[in-house]
Amino acid sequence: MLGPRGQARRRALLDAAAKLFVEKGFEKTTLSDIVHLAGGSRATLYEQFGDKEGLFRAVMEENNRRISEQMAAAHANSWRGPEAALTSFGLRFVWALMDEQIFAVLRILITEAERLPAVAEAFWEIGPDTGVQRVADYLRHAAASGQLRVEDPLMAAHAFIAMITTNMIMRRLMLPQAPVDMAAVETMVRASVRLFLDGVRMPSCPQEATP
Repeated sequence: MLGPRGQARRRALLDAAAKLFVEKGFEKTTLSDIVHLAGGSRATLYEQFGDKEGLFRAVMEENNRRISEQMAAAHANSWRGPEAALTSFGLRFVWALMDEQIFAVLRILITEAERLPAVAEAFWEIGPDTGVQRVADYLRHAAASGQLRVEDPLMAAHAFIAMITTNMIMRRLMLPQAPVDMAAVETMVRASVRLFLDGVRMPSCPQEATP
């Protein structure tokens, strides 16, 4: 368990690494660069993270925790009707992905995935898979309670996440300097939720008012 000074050193190294990985890329960032920006020593970096790959993994895991926190907050609204619940899930997931640092790390990971397969797999398990599982759990509950007709909740959750993220991610990857229109993003998420529900809503289930 790190004390206050140890936590401060760890925080400084994580912040420096995140900044340099985004600015220079993983390959061109050196441990000397990180130590110089953060202060401290290589010994502290090795002790807490092992190497550059371990430090990148820690940066990635921290970003994933922020996504997971958003999904956990959305889960608190899962008692609401399907449209309100899925809109909450969708908006929080997309808002997390819109975070500049999170998306910058995602771009680095896409570039380095072939060389760092273990890190890429860990990112997928901690981040996207967690979001999919939370949506699947909700769909399973909604199906069991008769609100929705879902034969395969996990497959349906994958389809839902793809609907709300694929176009946005492709646009940000291809046009990274383009401004993000959050109002348009929210409109897209709400439209995707309604379209998704058209396929899984029980025939006798009345449509909800838009949340």
